[in-house]
Amino acid sequence: MSRRSPPNGLPSALTAALAGSALILLLQSVPPFLPALEYRRAALAAEPWRLLTGHFVHVNWTHALVNAAAWPLLAWLFAPQLDARRQWLTLVLGALFISLALAGGHPSIEWYRGASGALHALFFAGAVTAVGASLRRHPGRPAPLPLALLVGGWIKVVLEQPGGSVTPYAEWLAATTVPQAHLLGALSGSLLGLLFTASASRPPGLSR
Repeated sequence: MSRRSPPNGLPSALTAALAGSALILLLQSVPPFLPALEYRRAALAAEPWRLLTGHFVHVNWTHALVNAAAWPLLAWLFAPQLDARRQWLTLVLGALFISLALAGGHPSIEWYRGASGALHALFFAGAVTAVGASLRRHPGRPAPLPLALLVGGWIKVVLEQPGGSVTPYAEWLAATTVPQAHLLGALSGSLLGLLFTASASRPPGLSR
């Protein structure tokens, strides 16, 4: 796989992110459809699309706007590492992993809406890949900014975790939050970042 320079990668990454943000806002503008798309544990067997669509619908407009704004910001920040294909791959796989892990590990969390968990996957995939790229250029000396983002991100995710399956209430959001989804997104994103790094490190003769 060839590596792109940041200027060439930025337009496609931003275009993909803006399309995703537009989808979030479009869905939020049709409230009658939201219950049929949210993650709802009891309905997953009969309505498996909820594993994915639950991450594109939100509790309210504040929730939707925050995530719709965060997506292009992450796409801009990690454009050199995550092109449009990797970005959507990370979000889709991260969303599915979060839903399955919530269903299996937190059965008392009966419903969920929001892209924040999947966006955590995007952040950590980009940060891990950026650290890996800097280590390829300067072995033993990772670039300070990607390393700080990665370490700071993990500190934030760990510190916000409640006990068990508790879902804290956020005053600014006027709704409960699911920090467990952030942790699951961080795990899936970090693993994907390692895979992206490994694929970029393969000798050209082994690339497919």
